[in-house]
Amino acid sequence: MATVIIPYRPRSQFIPFHERHQRWAVLVVHRRGGKTVAVINDLIKRALECTKVAGRFAYLAPTYAQAKDVAWAYLKRFVAPLPGVLISESELHVTLPNGARIRLYGADNYERLRGIYLDGCVIDESADMAPQAWSEILRPALADREGWCVWIGTPKGRDSFWRLWKDAQGRADWFTLLLTASESGLLPQAELDDALRQMIAIQGEQRGRAAYAQEFECSFDAPTPGAIYGAHVTKARATGRISDTVLHYPQLPVYSAFDLGAPANTKCWLFQAVGDRIQFLEALTGDDEYATPAAWVKRLKDKTYNWGGHFLPHDGETIWLKAMQEAGLRGIAVLPRSINEWDNINTAIAAFPMCWFAAKGCEDGLDSLEAYRAKEEADGITIRNVPVHDWASHSSTAFGYAHQAIKLGMLVDRSAMPRAPMRQGGPKIAPRRVHAGYGGRY
Repeated sequence: MATVIIPYRPRSQFIPFHERHQRWAVLVVHRRGGKTVAVINDLIKRALECTKVAGRFAYLAPTYAQAKDVAWAYLKRFVAPLPGVLISESELHVTLPNGARIRLYGADNYERLRGIYLDGCVIDESADMAPQAWSEILRPALADREGWCVWIGTPKGRDSFWRLWKDAQGRADWFTLLLTASESGLLPQAELDDALRQMIAIQGEQRGRAAYAQEFECSFDAPTPGAIYGAHVTKARATGRISDTVLHYPQLPVYSAFDLGAPANTKCWLFQAVGDRIQFLEALTGDDEYATPAAWVKRLKDKTYNWGGHFLPHDGETIWLKAMQEAGLRGIAVLPRSINEWDNINTAIAAFPMCWFAAKGCEDGLDSLEAYRAKEEADGITIRNVPVHDWASHSSTAFGYAHQAIKLGMLVDRSAMPRAPMRQGGPKIAPRRVHAGYGGRY
C-alpha cells in the first residue's frame, strides 16, 4: 500500500497529545496556539486507523457556523492528498478511503445528533454549549463502540470546562495539556506585549489585564467579560450555598418557574421559600420526552412536592396555560410582562445572597447561570449591554421569572397551611409576602 503524507508537521508542544493512549483528553490552550489544527489532524489520523466498519467521527463547535468557519478549511486541506477522499460541502463531512467519515456539527442544534454512533469526537469550547449535548447525546453515542473524546478550549471562568479540567487531573484514563502563551513559546513576546497594551487601552487596566490573563495565560480565575451571574454563583459556592445539604422541606410549598421555547429550550426551576432563604431544589430541562405542556404536567405531578403554584412567562397565557389546565395542573399564574430583561436580572441579583441551591438537582441550571453573559451593542448613537440569547439564556430567564414572582408577592404565605388554591389564569393572585422582611429586600 502506498504511503500518503498528510501536509501536517506537529508542533513539539502537541506531540505528547498525538502519542497519547488515554481514551479521554482535555487541552487548555491559549489563543492562536494551534489546538484546532492539532485536533483536526488527530481526527484524520485516528479515522484512517479505524478498523471498524463505517467509522464515524465528529468535530463539534458551539454553533454550526463556528464549526464551518473554524475547522472546515483545515479539514479539507489536510485530507486533500488522500486518494479517493470524498468531500461534501453541503453536509460538511469528508469520507476517507477506508470508509470512515468525519463530520462537523454545531451544538446550537445538538438534537440532530440524537441516535447517531461515534468512534471519536472533538468538542471545542464546551462551556459555550448546553451540558445536555454531552450527557444526553454525545456520551451515549460513544458507548457501544467505546469511542474517545477530546475537549479543547480557552478558559472562561470556573465553569463546566474548568470542572472538567479539574476532574481530569491525575486520572489514568485522561490526557491533559495546559499551554499558556508565556510558556509555550508559540507567539513572539513582542506580539504578546502589544496585545496586552491594546487590551488595556481599549478595556481599561483591570478588564484589559483580566482579558489577557484569560485568553493568553489560560487563567480560570479571570472574570469572564460580560458575565451576569458568574461572580454571584462563585460566591454562593465559596459560602456553602451550593450544597448537597440544601434539603426539601415537605411541609412547605414548592413553586415552579418556566421559560418556554422549543423542547430543549424549555426550562423550569423548582424552589421553596424557607425563612429568609430561597431554596432552589431542581433545574429541569425539556427534551423529546417533555415536548408538550401535558408531558410537563405529568412530570411535575409525578413529584411528591406540596405544590404552591406554577409561574409561566407573559407569553405563555395562550397555548401553555390552557393545555396545562386541561392536563390537570392547578395553581398556574401568568407573570406580567417585564419592563425589560434587565428588570428580572437585577431583581435576581439583588436576591442572590438569599439563594441556596441543591447541588445535585441544579447542575444544569447553575451551568447556565455561570455562562449567561451580556455583550455591548452599538446602534451608532448609544452603546448598550444586551443579554446574549444562547443555550444559557433560557434557564437564566426562568431563574429571573422565579424572582419576579417573589417580588410581586405571588407566593402563598408559608404560615398559611393548609392554604387555599391559587386562582387560575393570571397574575391577580392575592399578593401575600413570604414574610415581612423578605419582599423589602428587593
